[in-house]
Amino acid sequence: MARSHFFEGIENFRDLGGYGCDYGTTEFGVVFRSATPINATKEDLDKVASIGIKTIVDLRGEEYQKEQINPFAKDGRFKVINLEVNGNGRIAKDRDDYIASYMEMVEDPSSARKILLSILHAPKPVLFHCNAGKDRTGVFSLLLLGFAGVHVDDINADYMLSFPHLRKMTRETRANRPFVPELLLVPDIEFIPDFYDAFIKRYGSFRNYGEVIGLSEDEIEALANLLGKQEKSCGAVCFKENKVLIEHSALGHYSFPRGHVEEYDEDDYATAIREIKEETGFDAQIIPGFEETIVYSPYKGIIKYVRIFLAEIIGGERAIQKEEVSDIYFLTPEEAMYVLSHDNDRKAVAKAAKHYAIN
Repeated sequence: MARSHFFEGIENFRDLGGYGCDYGTTEFGVVFRSATPINATKEDLDKVASIGIKTIVDLRGEEYQKEQINPFAKDGRFKVINLEVNGNGRIAKDRDDYIASYMEMVEDPSSARKILLSILHAPKPVLFHCNAGKDRTGVFSLLLLGFAGVHVDDINADYMLSFPHLRKMTRETRANRPFVPELLLVPDIEFIPDFYDAFIKRYGSFRNYGEVIGLSEDEIEALANLLGKQEKSCGAVCFKENKVLIEHSALGHYSFPRGHVEEYDEDDYATAIREIKEETGFDAQIIPGFEETIVYSPYKGIIKYVRIFLAEIIGGERAIQKEEVSDIYFLTPEEAMYVLSHDNDRKAVAKAAKHYAIN
């Protein structure tokens, strides 16, 4: 598949797929990076939509976001998330300051965590960008590729691709902003390796960095597999007489019914109802008005997005699907909090219980 994509008004647009990593190769069509789209034409927007991109994460900073409105924000086909990188992409004074500015971008736990989790949870495919799509975008590309276990040389090669893809912006900057140092415009093959070494010296590993900025174990695992194979499932938090249906899976963890979307399912509601029936024997109906999306990695190289609904048991008889489920229980929401294996599931049950109590 093509890594680079070319547009009339958007430069430096490319895919993070195709790099060797801990689980084989990063998948194409999951996460894209680019320079600013403010000069995008209608044809450009149509082409981005044709690629399938659903979410745009804009890292330009509040001032630019207000002065130069993101054209994707005016197009109902895309969801735009505006975020700021720590340091806001400041212009470095010299080479050492350049590396220091990259470290600043990752050192504020709140902004770094928010950006990484926004990319993780955003409907895919997702595009993230800053102005040039080189520095702020480059640093967070490094983090995503680093979590996946991509070698620093490949991360550096991805970074260096920005420069031949920014010819127009480089010409305009030299002509109209002569105060911008050439250091910012001319590639340095050692920037990323030096930054990478400084990052590893400080944090030890990308997983350790995730812990430092406050990511949970499940979130770190999901980020490590974010660029892997994408799978979608649907499920439901099911209530019967104010108690929650909890499954003890054959693999040992505790959760609630969920499963893969099948071609014959009429919609995602139908998937959830079918999975409840297949795994437990019970009939259920969806209670409208509630939905959560859980993102997690069940296996290395796989990232799963689960749409979770709220349901009520209305009939059927207990009939456990032994291949997948060891046992099922009806527990109070408080009891469920103690037995559920994952934080994401606990959060979903807590929110579902509140919604169920007022309906």
